[in-house]
Amino acid sequence: MVIGQTTMSIYIIWKDGADAEEPEDVGFILEAVEVLCNLQSLTLGFNMLFGLIYDLNLNYLEELKCTFKVFQKTLMELDR
Repeated sequence: MVIGQTTMSIYIIWKDGADAEEPEDVGFILEAVEVLCNLQSLTLGFNMLFGLIYDLNLNYLEELKCTFKVFQKTLMELDR
């Protein structure tokens, strides 16, 4: 992945030889800029992603629009 071409993503950096449960770093990239880093887990990163989308009043990426709506309705129980 090239950060300069990334619109929106969550990244995970794993420690060498560490458990799959403990990433070294989890962060969030928005329009090629790292806006959050050193998050404790992928779950927190995912929740922060939704928080930023709502807080900054961003539109979902067209390619992921249906995916985000499924997560929003089923996993987060929003839009009820």
